Amino acid sequence: MRQPVFSWRQRLILTSLLCLVLPSILALALTGMYTKNELRNKAVAKAEQSLEVAELYESNLMRDMINAFNSIQYDSEMITELRVAWNKFRSDKTGVVDFFSFRKISEKLDHLTFFGGKTYVSILLPDGLYFTNFSTYKNDLSFMYKEPWLEALSREPVNSTVWHGTQPNYVKADADKDPHLITIVRTFQLYANSPNAYLILSKPEEQFRQIFSKYAEDQTMMLLDADGKIVSHTDPARIGQFAPDPAPDAGPYRMIREGGRGYLSVSHSLPFAGWSMRSLTPYESATSNVGPLFNYVSVLQLVLFLVFAGLLYYLLNQWTLPIKKLARTASKVEKGFLEERSRVRGRDEIGHLGLAFDQMLDRVEEMIAQVEREQTRKRMAELELLQAQMNPHFLFNTLNSIRMRAILKGEAEIGGVLGSLSSLLRMTINRNNEFVALHEEVETVRRYLDLVQFRHGETVKLKVQLASDAWLELIPRFTLQPLVENAHLHGLRQGPGEIAISAWKQPPYLMIQVRDDGVGMPEDKLAEIRSGAPATGIGLRNVKERLRILYGSLFDMELSGAPGSGLSITLKIPIGAREEQSHVPSHAGG
Repeated sequence: MRQPVFSWRQRLILTSLLCLVLPSILALALTGMYTKNELRNKAVAKAEQSLEVAELYESNLMRDMINAFNSIQYDSEMITELRVAWNKFRSDKTGVVDFFSFRKISEKLDHLTFFGGKTYVSILLPDGLYFTNFSTYKNDLSFMYKEPWLEALSREPVNSTVWHGTQPNYVKADADKDPHLITIVRTFQLYANSPNAYLILSKPEEQFRQIFSKYAEDQTMMLLDADGKIVSHTDPARIGQFAPDPAPDAGPYRMIREGGRGYLSVSHSLPFAGWSMRSLTPYESATSNVGPLFNYVSVLQLVLFLVFAGLLYYLLNQWTLPIKKLARTASKVEKGFLEERSRVRGRDEIGHLGLAFDQMLDRVEEMIAQVEREQTRKRMAELELLQAQMNPHFLFNTLNSIRMRAILKGEAEIGGVLGSLSSLLRMTINRNNEFVALHEEVETVRRYLDLVQFRHGETVKLKVQLASDAWLELIPRFTLQPLVENAHLHGLRQGPGEIAISAWKQPPYLMIQVRDDGVGMPEDKLAEIRSGAPATGIGLRNVKERLRILYGSLFDMELSGAPGSGLSITLKIPIGAREEQSHVPSHAGG
């Protein structure tokens, strides 16, 4: 038998260790996942807080610019001064503006205060007249009238406010220091139905960027317009580009891939022109603390696992040692060492099992000794039986002597009968072989029918048809004689008739059929016997039970016939299934 790769004891220890390590690995993985989620959520919460603070300052800057528009546009004195200046500019037709004559406009612009610092204010009136709160020396702003965004704004309704976004600094004196401006424009009219005038406010982009760096040092923060274009960014080089599209919603944040890195993206909408603010936190930095923590927990769990695994291995080894002793004892007993004992004792189940196992071996030894004693007595009985066979042998020899005397005196019929009786007697007392050849069994049937005809004076014809390959097949002794006797007694009713014996091979069976032309058997009786009811006739029943014991389920017997048409009994005997028994000598043979 193939031995298993692992013994039961080894499988138990291995299973126990797996039950120890698998939960540890699972708990470690879940802890790492939970910790990473917590750190990520904290990073998102921190980004939300930073974004809220930055949003507050950014909104104040933008709201301050809106308030500046209102303070200029709804200042009646300012509007009056602008009307006077525009009318004088149109009537003068020199194209030269005497700004000293309109110093009130300049003073009002100069006295405007803004949240966050420097703000460039420009008022563009029709026909090229403009005023600013900054020096226009070497800084002609007439180009603005031709800017595409201003021409597009000219077609908008009056009092339309447009957040233009980021543009290059048009104040040459400050262009090197502040290269980008964030501009907002509003249209208004000096008179009803007059051409549009424009209020332009611009703040250096750096004012917005400083807020990002002040409140979100470890984050990348940006200001986006309604189209997703970057208006202000922690990195000025990104201004004017489009921000990457975020992944679908994943709770309170979104994931963005940029430059091969992942970012946690948090966005807030601003109440101005559909603009928004976005904060990007590198995913690796948000979860960077997981690595050392995970390593620490892993080392701690590994140490604890090794300690408890060693302790568990020691305890399991001690607890399963009695089972190992029992297995070793069973292996030695299997090899024939019946005196071996496990000597496993204890109050637990294993101790009871060891005690019961040793007691079972004691009883086995006692039973073997008892069997040996019975075998000895059996051999003595067989010797006595052998001695008792002297009387049957004496009778057999005496019958042969009488037969010879009768033949010598011319009594051939009596001599033949005595010969048949002698042969039957010899077959009865000869126990050398339990199995005989088929032709010998048929010859015994012939002798039996000779005696029947001599006794009853009736002619019973025996018809024998044996296939040549079935002639020497071995069958149990006295298989056919009881069937022939049953046919004579019940089928022929001890009267004249014909009994036929035929045999042939139908591998893996030897088929033997005994048929008579007697009274037959009703169909209901045949159906009852086929269903398992006991067969009629002691001889028929004994043959069936005997062959069933010898061959088991391999043997089968079939009956067929009808009232007035005789009965046919067919035996299906497995070929060679019990041939070895024919060579086992009997101690009672003579």
